[in-house]
Amino acid sequence: GHMEPMYARALVPLLLASVTASPWRADKYPCVLCDHLVESLIDGKAFDDVCTRVGACDFLAPYRNSTEGDVHMHLPGGFEIWGQVPTQARDVIVRTVCETAGLCAAEDEKTGVTASTPDVRVTPVLAKRGYNFVRVSMIDDASSATKPDTTPADLFTYSKQFQYRWTNMRLNSGLLAISPGNTTSVTIGGTTFDILLPSEGQGVRGIVIADPCYSGKWVSCQFGAKLQTFDRITGFLNAAAAVPASEGGIDFFMILGDNFYDRTGELTTKFFSALSAQAKAKLFAAAPGNHDYWVGGSPVIQSQKKDQFGNGFMQYYAMDVMAGANDAVNFLDFSQNPSKGSGYMKKNLPKASNFQSYFKIGNLAFISYSGAYSDKEQTPFLKEACKWLGEQKDVMSAFVIGHWNDGGLGCANGMSVPQVRAKVEAIDGCGEYSDRLKYLMGHTHCNQVTETNVGFMVAGMGMEGCGNFGVPVVDTTNGTTQVLYYPIQESSSSTDKYA
Repeated sequence: GHMEPMYARALVPLLLASVTASPWRADKYPCVLCDHLVESLIDGKAFDDVCTRVGACDFLAPYRNSTEGDVHMHLPGGFEIWGQVPTQARDVIVRTVCETAGLCAAEDEKTGVTASTPDVRVTPVLAKRGYNFVRVSMIDDASSATKPDTTPADLFTYSKQFQYRWTNMRLNSGLLAISPGNTTSVTIGGTTFDILLPSEGQGVRGIVIADPCYSGKWVSCQFGAKLQTFDRITGFLNAAAAVPASEGGIDFFMILGDNFYDRTGELTTKFFSALSAQAKAKLFAAAPGNHDYWVGGSPVIQSQKKDQFGNGFMQYYAMDVMAGANDAVNFLDFSQNPSKGSGYMKKNLPKASNFQSYFKIGNLAFISYSGAYSDKEQTPFLKEACKWLGEQKDVMSAFVIGHWNDGGLGCANGMSVPQVRAKVEAIDGCGEYSDRLKYLMGHTHCNQVTETNVGFMVAGMGMEGCGNFGVPVVDTTNGTTQVLYYPIQESSSSTDKYA
């Protein structure tokens, strides 16, 4: 049906009522809180100590009997102490206690989604490698005995079980030399993927979203069912990828953090298994959000044993990042074990370079980063990205892409997306772009213009908040940079434009 673009609607810029950091709220994350509580009780900690530490005693008080009282009922037969219980069995027990207490929702799994095609990702390469490569990756089962069957045969130079988290998966990855503007076909596991990197300086079109949710497994997905987010987000991506880019389809898509609110990886793989081979062959990029480090959204409620701390994320999305600047084969940095170092102080996070990249798609440039890291850990990268950007002659607009729109909830001081955009504006190479230097972000769950002609929030994808849902599109095919918005539905209205 006919869609109205974002700029044609009288969207007023979002005035952030206050600049204070968002506090972590217990009542928003009852399931993660219960998981944290029950795990702590099993480890012998006292109920009052646990609730005090996370500032949630008032909230948890009514659940004391159904958590503390029930834990010991569930110790499986044959085990006298919790320390002997296998992790998997323990996870099931913790979940059962929390569902029985009413703090976690029973599984609302999507049914009937099976991967019809291999789980392939095509990501733009770090610009310093040149514009004639893409990174092609495929995720498969960690128990696979042999490398995937590919044409070209030597496509995957890296093939290893995921490290630290989501270890049931294996990452296969490598650089593919391509000719921009021409389709390059590769075959992976019997499926052909037609990869097209637009020519340098060519107008392009892509869908950019953030904070997509469809399941309440860990965090309540308030509007997921009403807005049918699973079927519709996979649906609009598949529809946009089915049309050639030259006829109005997309060249790329991006997800800017809090990707499915997934601690263990199954919500992510379920989503991607519903994408077509055409969608998987499109250029893709991702930047992590707070829930990709700590499923409860903040280091205050982190579980050093169970949270992924960005490790699953960085392997699954296989971005070509600064960590691999000098080694295109072993392109991720696994030097930080998430189980070591203080989780509360964020000392156990993967190195910042695993989430830093700058790249070009057609006539658009992107600087991608994670707001979880300090100014000191980002500045050398931002200077390098700006130096590169200043040398480009065919970039119409550049976008800083990240997750956090404001401080708090694990965002480092001064590292929200609007702040980083302002910061790079003062760096040689980026400064010359003026208003052509823009930003895209998520975190607060709205689809809104946040700074006229410059800043855009694309996080209305099912979570509580504004309750709007639609398709944000960046389009430079008409000789100008447009950020368009095709509204599908508002949670507050019955009008539905999904067709």
